Amino acid sequence: MKLAKNYKYIIFDFDGTVNNTSPGIYATFTAVLDKFGVDASSVDLSRHIGPPLADSYTKLLGDKLCEEAIRLHKEIFEQTRAAENSYLYDGITDVLAALKNSGRYVLAIASSKYEPHVAESLAYHHLTQYFDCVYGQTERRGFKKDVLAQLIGDNGWDKSLCLMIGDTLHDIDGARACGIDVVAVTYGFGKESELRNSHPIALVSSPREITELLI
Repeated sequence: MKLAKNYKYIIFDFDGTVNNTSPGIYATFTAVLDKFGVDASSVDLSRHIGPPLADSYTKLLGDKLCEEAIRLHKEIFEQTRAAENSYLYDGITDVLAALKNSGRYVLAIASSKYEPHVAESLAYHHLTQYFDCVYGQTERRGFKKDVLAQLIGDNGWDKSLCLMIGDTLHDIDGARACGIDVVAVTYGFGKESELRNSHPIALVSSPREITELLI
């Protein structure tokens, strides 16, 4: 299968699309919740890979503790070197190399992960060279629609030439809020039934299928 439309700007989500970051993220969330006396075993942490930290900790701990929880999250993530407690999805490096080497595409990251942590993970896994732009969560943006809007706006990209690739409804909803097409991957953290029911332009079950769609 190949997409009927030609795109120029391929925008990847990070957690659950490029890198399986769940071991480090789950450990960080668990450590933060433990400091506030919350048993993480009763929490579906997979629901908190995708939204910004402020959204997650507001739901988990409430408004009053949110700011302190985010500070602890960033501190623990860095102290425990959580970026190294992750692994790339099988074949994703080949996908990125093929897209980059084709000369047809500009590749970018749009993530709700704290931007310095995205950059750290990309560097650790030797992926930095594949991406022309890396946008993540900052103090001024967190939800996927905000990250995407700034990425596209800062670079003056034509939305009709942009394609988002992500693994959760946050990616699909964010892309649609910005008026761009989206491909959903089922190998990440999102529920396949939810992704299918959201009707992305394509659904893929492995990184290799991304290459088949675009090259």
